[in-house]
Amino acid sequence: MSDEVDPVEQMLKRTGCLELHHKVQLFAATGCGGGPMKMVLVVRSDLGLKKGKIASQCAHAAVLCCMRAGDAAGASKRDAWLWQGQPKIVLRVDSREELHLLAERAEAGGIVAEIVRDAGRTQVASGTETVLGLGPDRSEAIDSLVGHLKLL
Repeated sequence: MSDEVDPVEQMLKRTGCLELHHKVQLFAATGCGGGPMKMVLVVRSDLGLKKGKIASQCAHAAVLCCMRAGDAAGASKRDAWLWQGQPKIVLRVDSREELHLLAERAEAGGIVAEIVRDAGRTQVASGTETVLGLGPDRSEAIDSLVGHLKLL
């Protein structure tokens, strides 16, 4: 082990850029230069959920997707999404059937798809499917599935 100090690391410390340098190195090392990433949360508008319930269900979907994307196959996509600031978009569909159709198309295309089923303690019955989480994945791949949907 050498006692020599790396001059580049010294300069990065002095300028306050060392942490950013490490983030860029990790981003490059994980092969994440493939473009913008995002996660989409698709809410069923036919349920008439209140804002707080929607927020909670979307949070559940985001956590489920992030956990599932942590496997070996999805880890680089998840890491790229994390380094890009975890961009998320919330969209709406009008029915359970639309939610399932999107989930099936996503899974067929290799995109993580997680449906949240409510516990039934407040506004809807237990097991009601409320939100579909898609991704994280490349924005263009997700847009090909949901580009026709409207924002919530």
